[in-house]
Amino acid sequence: MTIMRIIADENMALVHHFFGHLGQLECVSGRHLHPEQVRDADILLVRSVTTVNKALLDQSRVRFVGSATIGADHLDMQWLNEQGITVSTAPGCNARSVVDYVLTALIHLANQYQFDLTQRVLGIVGLGNVGYLLAKTAQQMGLRVLGCDPLVTRTDIEQLPLNELLEQADIVSLHTPLTKTGTYPTYHLLNAQNLQNLKKQSILINTGRGAAIDNRALLDFLTHRPNYLQAVVLDVWEHEPLPNADLMPLTTIATPHIAGYSLEGKWQGTAFIYQALCQFLQREPQYRLADFLPPNRQLQSIQETGQLWPDLHQVLAQVYPIVNDDTALRQTLGLIDSERALAFDQLRKHYWQRRDLTAYDASHTLYSSKLQTMLVAMGLKTA
Repeated sequence: MTIMRIIADENMALVHHFFGHLGQLECVSGRHLHPEQVRDADILLVRSVTTVNKALLDQSRVRFVGSATIGADHLDMQWLNEQGITVSTAPGCNARSVVDYVLTALIHLANQYQFDLTQRVLGIVGLGNVGYLLAKTAQQMGLRVLGCDPLVTRTDIEQLPLNELLEQADIVSLHTPLTKTGTYPTYHLLNAQNLQNLKKQSILINTGRGAAIDNRALLDFLTHRPNYLQAVVLDVWEHEPLPNADLMPLTTIATPHIAGYSLEGKWQGTAFIYQALCQFLQREPQYRLADFLPPNRQLQSIQETGQLWPDLHQVLAQVYPIVNDDTALRQTLGLIDSERALAFDQLRKHYWQRRDLTAYDASHTLYSSKLQTMLVAMGLKTA
């Protein structure tokens, strides 16, 4: 009996736990994967750092590609479909994690700059799994939400053309895939021409794809108009793993592509493609995500000040101190390029065990009703 050979990205979460029983599993560097490594493979499991196309697989016997990602811009879907190779991704697997990141960043900024977040208009570009979840959560928190997505209609979201959204939104958050062709390409969606349409003192956030913003144009914009935006939050960058070293110091929060890197976000991606592979192989799954998740965590009470955003910031500091991720990335700026690129990947590979907000229980705390209402809107348990 021939043993099935599985090649997997070494940084894929729980890869041995889920896939070890299905065949001969070999874990390799996903960013540096080359054709010789997959020539005799039957199954390929990747993340977004691996480009899967003819150049990689033309001489291989791979019949199934699983990508533990919400996007597929690193996959040449047309070629893979033409070869009859089954492809599975994990849409929405880390949506909650990305939404938690965006909300934590905004609450950090509301505390830092002393503004009421509910008085700001949130503009969301891209209303797929992540963008729509962010929109609904923000609405539950009391924010007015605008959306822009020519490919999706959400009847419960006020949708506008991009330039109108940029002009009206106090916060612009990008959640698009990366496409260079078609009617609505997202490559350099924000560029030298339309960055100037952003509202003065607005906040710009990108947790989607780095190249959705022309990073060179953004650098020029921030350099020549240093006080125009109130804050810039970038988790994704062009030319990863080597973000523009001149752009990073001009951002308010800079992180190494980890918005979706909660424990649940990473593990669910692996679980999604495990289920898909078992279906492809016509085998009954032996494991599910719940078999591996640790227990939920208890939040501690805080000394409330009576001011919502500082108090909420205190609570979230127990869950996700986002400034730590920002500090870790900025500490790499003094390195030479080769070392800085390696450090970027290492920060992702050895990322700490962050949990989704939904994994926290505040039912034993003495939070005020106003604070509890906001926590419930964000997905925490309070009863």
